[in-house]
Amino acid sequence: MNSVNPKNSQNFITSKKHIHDILSRTNIGKTDTVIEIGSGKGHFTRELVKICDFITAVEIDSKFVSITQESINKAKNIQVVHADILNYRFPKGNQPYKIYGNIPYNISTKIIKKIVFESAAAYSFLIVEEGFAKRLIDYRRAFGLFLFPEVDIKFLRRIPRDYFHPKPKVDSVFIQLTRKESEIHSRDKDLYQHFVYKLVNKEYRKLFTKNQFNKALKHAKVTNIDRLTGEQVLSMFHSYKLFQS
Repeated sequence: MNSVNPKNSQNFITSKKHIHDILSRTNIGKTDTVIEIGSGKGHFTRELVKICDFITAVEIDSKFVSITQESINKAKNIQVVHADILNYRFPKGNQPYKIYGNIPYNISTKIIKKIVFESAAAYSFLIVEEGFAKRLIDYRRAFGLFLFPEVDIKFLRRIPRDYFHPKPKVDSVFIQLTRKESEIHSRDKDLYQHFVYKLVNKEYRKLFTKNQFNKALKHAKVTNIDRLTGEQVLSMFHSYKLFQS
């Protein structure tokens, strides 16, 4: 994948046919501003400049910065930023933007956290490892429950291993993160985090009395405590808040 750290192994998608197929699954259009995470050798960058209004390509590897700049030297609607995406400051103004990234597997969690909690992107389109993508919507895990109130996650398509060069050892998927109005008030973020950690560790007695727990389960219409939906967890959290007041 397009590098965020030059020491990471890098697997590129170079076929224009495959690139066009992947980008066709997005809603990126002529009026959009796009931030690309890791331009790599510019394979996706060259196509993104054709379909969006402006693109900022953030690349940490100075060698790839130069390659990208050379490959799109006639395009006027792009800036290539030499930076680590984990240290990059996403725009905070009123100008809307979308994110595209073919992100490294080994720091996928950090990148997702940064996108969800530090960016204002309405839509993010990311190529990630398939197992990792499944963990994003696993509500038995804290990470999935932290993401659920902030973004909707949709699987757009599987990406065959032979799309990449060199071929990776794991399967990949193309996902879409759609930002929604947070279902957790800013003043309750820390309390929600505390609640989630206790819940996933099954420390129910540290959250509820027995009677409160039964009421919370009934209100959330829980039939299997080991198979909670995101909505059920939010319902239980709101019950927890009421019991604390």
